[in-house]
Amino acid sequence: MFCFAQPQPLLSKKLYRYCFALPFLGNAVKPASPTIVPPELDTRSAFAIVSLPPNAQGDGHLVQMEARYHGLLEAAPDAMVVVNQDGAIVMLNVQAEKQFGYSPNELVGQKVKNIIPKGFAERLIADGTRTAAEALAQQIGTGIELIALRKDGSEFPIEIMLSPLESAEGILVTAAIRDISVRKAAERHLAQMESRYRGLLEAAPDAMVVVNQGGAIVLLNVQAEKQFGYSRDELVGQKVKNIIPEGFAERLVADALRSEEDALAQQIGTGIELTGRRKNGSDFPIEIMLSPLESTEGILVTAAIRDITKRKKAEAHLLQKVEELKRSNGELGQFAYVVSHDLQEPLRMVASYTQLLAKRYKGKLDSDADEFISFAVDGASRMQRLIQDLLVYSRVGTKTQEVLDTSSEDALQQALINLRGAIEESGALVTHDPLPTVPADEVQLIQLFQNLVGNAIKYQGPGVPLVHISATRNINKEWTFSVQDNGLGIDPQYFEKIFGLFQRLHKREEFAGTGIGLAICKKIVERHGGGISVESQPGHGSTFRFALAGSERKS
Repeated sequence: MFCFAQPQPLLSKKLYRYCFALPFLGNAVKPASPTIVPPELDTRSAFAIVSLPPNAQGDGHLVQMEARYHGLLEAAPDAMVVVNQDGAIVMLNVQAEKQFGYSPNELVGQKVKNIIPKGFAERLIADGTRTAAEALAQQIGTGIELIALRKDGSEFPIEIMLSPLESAEGILVTAAIRDISVRKAAERHLAQMESRYRGLLEAAPDAMVVVNQGGAIVLLNVQAEKQFGYSRDELVGQKVKNIIPEGFAERLVADALRSEEDALAQQIGTGIELTGRRKNGSDFPIEIMLSPLESTEGILVTAAIRDITKRKKAEAHLLQKVEELKRSNGELGQFAYVVSHDLQEPLRMVASYTQLLAKRYKGKLDSDADEFISFAVDGASRMQRLIQDLLVYSRVGTKTQEVLDTSSEDALQQALINLRGAIEESGALVTHDPLPTVPADEVQLIQLFQNLVGNAIKYQGPGVPLVHISATRNINKEWTFSVQDNGLGIDPQYFEKIFGLFQRLHKREEFAGTGIGLAICKKIVERHGGGISVESQPGHGSTFRFALAGSERKS
């Protein structure tokens, strides 16, 4: 109630008081005109004249308090509505007018149900469902979510927080009203995302477990239930250590042993092999792949868990087979060496006596006898060469020297010394570029050059054999050696065949040999971690290439 006094000459000389029924001062409540009440009618009712002595300060203090309250309402970021016990709006701020789409003064005096159809009026103190104590106890952030109605009829979600306010007109209720459309949309989007994420989890072929930073399981899929033998309710909230005792919890972001950057950097396929534990206590091998997931509860860790029992069994079986094969190859190599070595002595005896028969009885018997003896001598000689080559082949994997930095140029020179007779007989011209130092078994490197250069000299047509050896280094620091000739050449269909044991492209009458030379070359190169190949065309010579690891030392 705001009153002031001044003379009213038209009526009398008495001092009349002008009073405005203002629960709060401001533009929200403005009577069209003041009520003029003579002093004798002052009954001090709710809207009567408050008769004060001329020097009284009570009304001025009240006006100041009401002005401050109104200022606070207008400064509030949310819509503010003040409602009396009858559910009528007695005051509101500019934010409320904007939020509900009304012009100033349209809402004052209207029922609050016009803008909040349900849930607000039912909570007013007047109806007994909400006590003053309960209203005062309500804290910020514990608002009530309702549906509001704009002037145009559109609805939108709101959150209201109610507080009681004592006034001269009785208990009023102040409502702070916040439009939560954006938040609700975000919640719907989040719910959709969570639904999709859960759908993805359920569709995954592997067990999927989501764990918080405290190491507790917050979500899992059906595959996880089957894999570990638990029902969903049994695992949610439990520590992940119950199903993966070691190695998982230690990798969570929260324990500082695994940063978020590390988690994000982990790629699919770089899983961690751990041990899982089923409900029945049995352990089994698993591979887990971890990924961070941001949520409202903080960073979660999603684990894709794959049972690798079959893979581990297959690996163990493969390892067993590899060991058996290695042992078998070792035994086979040893057998070939022993057989080749032990056969040499009786074969030398056979060869010696057949050669003796050829010398002593050639021409003394009939022509058939001479031919038979010749066949025996030739067969014994070929058998000796074959056994010697087999012996060399078996020694590549058994009788080896240490791999040391070796001058390939020195090895070539030694090979050429060994081939001196063939070079002089054929008139071959063998040239080479500067050659590098490579890690190699020196004896085997000499054998490699000797076989390749020897073949280049042997498989020639009319003319002078030309052989050139060179080496180039690739980006992987490997040296690729080339042995190029101008010989007969090789049909491309035989490029793979010629590196097998006992493989010959020519008849024995044309070229001597056992068909083991290139097989020895292949085995030597592979023992040094390289590969060998050939490029050729019939009548245009051949180029054999083999790769060896490089050395930091130069020749």
